[in-house]
Amino acid sequence: MLYFVNKIFILSLVCFLGWSCSKEGASNSAASTSGKAGSLSKFTIVNNYLYAVDNSNLYSYDITNPTNPIKKGTTFLGFGVETIYPYNNKLFIGTTTGLFIYSIDTPSMPSKLAEARHARSCDPVVANDTIAFVTLKGNTACGPAESGLYVHNIKNVTQPILIKTLPIGSPEGLALEGATLYICCNNDGLKVYDVANPANPILKQTVTGVYFKDVIVYNNLLISYVSTGVALYDITNPINPILLKLIAN
Repeated sequence: MLYFVNKIFILSLVCFLGWSCSKEGASNSAASTSGKAGSLSKFTIVNNYLYAVDNSNLYSYDITNPTNPIKKGTTFLGFGVETIYPYNNKLFIGTTTGLFIYSIDTPSMPSKLAEARHARSCDPVVANDTIAFVTLKGNTACGPAESGLYVHNIKNVTQPILIKTLPIGSPEGLALEGATLYICCNNDGLKVYDVANPANPILKQTVTGVYFKDVIVYNNLLISYVSTGVALYDITNPINPILLKLIAN
């Protein structure tokens, strides 16, 4: 629960600092662009619907009237569900055993399009029109999978194809902005990759100094959830994050 409180704090902080934060902007941008939701999120808003996951289910709520949300459905996903990420009328759901892709063309009734299985592991995910980026963290708590970045071609969204595995130590949350991928690696820093060629990610730099847990891209702002609070970076040049402010817990 503490993590989700921190998520709400981060989004509230963005509004407080003066960046646009309207219901329309939050919902439509989450559905149509990359990086507006945190890769470790358990819930997301797409247009007039709120989607949330627990360990085994996906819940759909109509929030056309925000003061009177209406539960529209429950979809059983299996077990070990961890994260949810929206992109272009699709939900990318990370679990301890694989990546699930659901269509929300009918918002009240998400339907399964595809899955990509992997060894048991913790599994955040972000995506765009053609590629899904997944970080797997293999350890005692998460499972035996090799820690690293797993890149799936989803041009045919019903048949994801693994095209690259890049070993990375302790990866967690990640975010995508155009051809730049940000991967939080705890005490190993924030790794910035050029993914213009997704099958060959190129490490451009590593930002260090704090423990990086998760990250959200919002316009030219990189919002990082770190061990000491929230770190805000200017990414006008996406491959060169510049620290603007560190806000302590």
